[in-house]
Amino acid sequence: MPTTRKKQIISDTSNETSVMLLGVYHFNNPGQDTYNTKIDDYYSDRRQEEIKEVVGLLREYNPTKIFVELTPKSQSKIDSLYQLHLNDRINLHEIKGGVNEVYQIGFRLGKQSGGIPITAVDHAGPWLGDYVDFIADTLALDYYQEKKSEELKFNKEKQKRLVSNTVKENLIYINEDRQIIGNHDYYNNIAIRVKDSANIMFSYQESEQEIEGLPYLMRSYDFNNIGVELVAEWYKRNLFIYRNIIENSQQNDRIVVIIGSGHVFYLNQLLANNPKFDLTNPNELLINAKNED
Repeated sequence: MPTTRKKQIISDTSNETSVMLLGVYHFNNPGQDTYNTKIDDYYSDRRQEEIKEVVGLLREYNPTKIFVELTPKSQSKIDSLYQLHLNDRINLHEIKGGVNEVYQIGFRLGKQSGGIPITAVDHAGPWLGDYVDFIADTLALDYYQEKKSEELKFNKEKQKRLVSNTVKENLIYINEDRQIIGNHDYYNNIAIRVKDSANIMFSYQESEQEIEGLPYLMRSYDFNNIGVELVAEWYKRNLFIYRNIIENSQQNDRIVVIIGSGHVFYLNQLLANNPKFDLTNPNELLINAKNED
């Protein structure tokens, strides 16, 4: 559970690698999550000031490296843009997709921390949620439909919160243990139970290449246990991210990992079980700052 996050904000005696997993929501709303939320304009004066406030607070962690949710194949592009930004030759709004938290938080924090390295640690993986949805909807699985209904209601309230609250308040909210556990519930209790018990997928003619506009990825997936396949692929993606974190970490590093909040549960679990890492909960810093206002 996320409550296994360990220890303090500042460490001056440990030889462990210190990691802060900062769960984020996507400032540019790319529509790639299970449940997507519409986000307002993060280039607005209000949001820009709020982002600067968060970056100033994260700077107190004294990071030596920043890891971001982009795949390693993007590293050369990130390096180039980052150097331009460090040399004041490009503004964030001039970068395509520059409203993304990789740039708004990552680039700002890196620059304020003396130009520390920014490393892409994400891993691309198949998303089987559309097939799980298709099968669950076709079979009218009650527990799945109930969960979807609950999530729609929850996301309406969440969207109101994200729009009305500050960026700092939003980050505190989504990094709360109960939110991280709630996010994980989709994988742990809902999706994993979905089975193609009526052989729906294979009732389609093999000549069909798409289902409702989605590629028909037969491959080696076991559609009779599609929920387990989905959770396994999601866990596998996080294992790759974890591996990338390990490979780019050294002793005494202080690393801020800027990652979609849906990844935090598994990454926290994996890092907490590795004695070489010391985890810091970002809310220890953000909430303390909030109380000092």
